Amino acid sequence: MVKKFLMVAVLLVVAYIALVQFKLLYRIVTGNKGGEPISETLQNDVAQKVYSFSFSKYNSSGSKELEIEGDSADILAQNVKLINVIAKAYAEDSPVTITADKGDFNRSTSQVKLKENVVATTETGTRLMTNELDIFPSDKRLETQEVANVKKDNISIKGTGAESDSQMERVHFKKNVTVMIQNPDSETKKPTIITSDGPLEIDYKRNVAFFKKNVQAVDDRGTLKSDFMDVYYDKELKQVSKMVARGNVIIESKEGNKTYSDSAVYLAKEGRVVLGGDVETEYVAEEKYSEKDKANIL
Repeated sequence: MVKKFLMVAVLLVVAYIALVQFKLLYRIVTGNKGGEPISETLQNDVAQKVYSFSFSKYNSSGSKELEIEGDSADILAQNVKLINVIAKAYAEDSPVTITADKGDFNRSTSQVKLKENVVATTETGTRLMTNELDIFPSDKRLETQEVANVKKDNISIKGTGAESDSQMERVHFKKNVTVMIQNPDSETKKPTIITSDGPLEIDYKRNVAFFKKNVQAVDDRGTLKSDFMDVYYDKELKQVSKMVARGNVIIESKEGNKTYSDSAVYLAKEGRVVLGGDVETEYVAEEKYSEKDKANIL
């Protein structure tokens, strides 16, 4: 009886030693150097690290507002850290697809902040590129405080700070705006470049842009400056159809002649400008004299 008891005791001691050695070996291999029990460490690892993340948000009527996928995610108390993100922000049935290297997802507000190489593309071909973008699914809104580039058809826009609806049908730029419109039918093939201090409002549905503060439009025909300018775009011809300038308007031809007015309407199809308000004109000398002619005149 005593012999059997001793054998059982020895087996229990050996089993305990083996268990301790296994735990110690596991901690060395996995890098768990703290005193936290292994079971808790495994539970925390499983709770904080997910190697495939997918999330969808629906509104009260059952329509999808947001969809997010990522290769991996670190799940924290409030935010989910995403890597290699693909997000879809829905407005009606037409989503905008957004890709980014990284992202943060707030589980309580459903707000998404995407970072690094952010590209948003609509089904109609509008493309927005920036380094950081916030998605507000409930408001159906996209926003960035960084420099953003928007391209559609033959129009490229660059500005600091941009906000748009989920379908990017209306895009608002805050400041430092440059718009480049390629003119495939122009003789010189030079683009029309419009700059302003901002803000700028682009309405892609109506094909019109509203510029404010120190607006300047330049192409191979000359320069048009004003305080405010509305630029209308012909989608079929892929060129500017009309410009409406207001406030301190200055038109300078490529020859150097200048016209000052309160307002001006440029009609591209007719190739003419209608001036409004007080109008003044400055002409450069048309005759150019040689040095010999100048000497004779003097």
